[in-house]
Amino acid sequence: MCFGNCKNISNGKRSVIEELHNIWNIKKEQITGDIFTGYENVYNQLNYTKEDYDNDPENVTDKVFDVYRSVNLVPIIYYTEQGIIRAIREFTAKSYTGVRAGTIGLGNNSGQTINRFLFPNMMTAEPKGRGSNSLKDRFYNDDKLRRAIRICFEFRDGNNLVYPTAMRRALELVTGENVTNFKAQNAKAIVEHLCPVLWGNVYDYSAGYGGRLLGITSSNMRYNYIGIDPNTETIKYLNYLNNCIEEAVGIKGKIIQSVSEEYQANNIDLAFSSPPYFNLEKYSDEETQCMVRYRTLDEWFSGYAEPTIKNIYKGLNKDGIFATNIADYKTYGQKEPIQVVDAWIKISHGVGFKHVKTIKMMLNTRPGVGNNKTEGREKFEGVYVFQK
Repeated sequence: MCFGNCKNISNGKRSVIEELHNIWNIKKEQITGDIFTGYENVYNQLNYTKEDYDNDPENVTDKVFDVYRSVNLVPIIYYTEQGIIRAIREFTAKSYTGVRAGTIGLGNNSGQTINRFLFPNMMTAEPKGRGSNSLKDRFYNDDKLRRAIRICFEFRDGNNLVYPTAMRRALELVTGENVTNFKAQNAKAIVEHLCPVLWGNVYDYSAGYGGRLLGITSSNMRYNYIGIDPNTETIKYLNYLNNCIEEAVGIKGKIIQSVSEEYQANNIDLAFSSPPYFNLEKYSDEETQCMVRYRTLDEWFSGYAEPTIKNIYKGLNKDGIFATNIADYKTYGQKEPIQVVDAWIKISHGVGFKHVKTIKMMLNTRPGVGNNKTEGREKFEGVYVFQK
């Protein structure tokens, strides 16, 4: 089903958009427009207020639960192909927060709904050694869905307390960590800051779930984007997103299935990515995956990080920039963080780079134990910037 002037830009016997609708369990009758949630026909059954809940929390929770189970779609934004193209055009025109005084502030959330829909395998990635606990897993777990409903009523104010967008955010607060995607608008801000070169060559050495592809190719600088990734499923969706971007704005990047420790890019003005953090997230069981190839942190540094950085150094132009978003982290059950930042900088120095600055990328802090927002606590990750 398609709304408006439709053009199928997928390849193969079954279009990618049909495959995506099938993966998300979308029925034809739930497609009410080019951009939809699937819940449009039952919004009138979700108009409960905080007062309704306070008067009879158990009954209201049951009724909202029944509405969600009657539709049974993960509460995210869905698209037809024309909807994706329209959303990309709208994304390109949106304002965003740039790098100011070495910092990118909060916000810059536009574009995330596109990538959340286009990369369903992000929902099967396993964070921090805990097994799959994705948004999709949580939604189809009755107890967790009920908890999310209660969160909506008890911690939110205003209208549309249990509409899909609010429910998605509540599910993200239920039980543990989420595999996240790099924000497209942050990618645009960082690349325009580090590489203010019209038609500059930007190498994304770990393309992932398309955030940097969308952000970089939508820039008015009209960058030449090259992105590599080893994950077969991810590559399929990157190529589809790339085709949609070309249809939307006339810019097309280059997507290559490879590993950065072996691939040699050349004539690079900026190499920028957010590489896999050793064993923080498991993306697939393919032999090309870091967690499969390298069993220890030392092996990851010597087998992945160092060859990747050497290849970037070799392919970078004389005045080119190398930047990486990386952070120390904890896996499930660990008390002390795994130290990767200092080692990454040390390896980069050994290859021949110098660390020239760090951009602070501010992160949202979520409510919970040990997170007293009234104390002005800030949370950020670094984008570490190097030159030859």
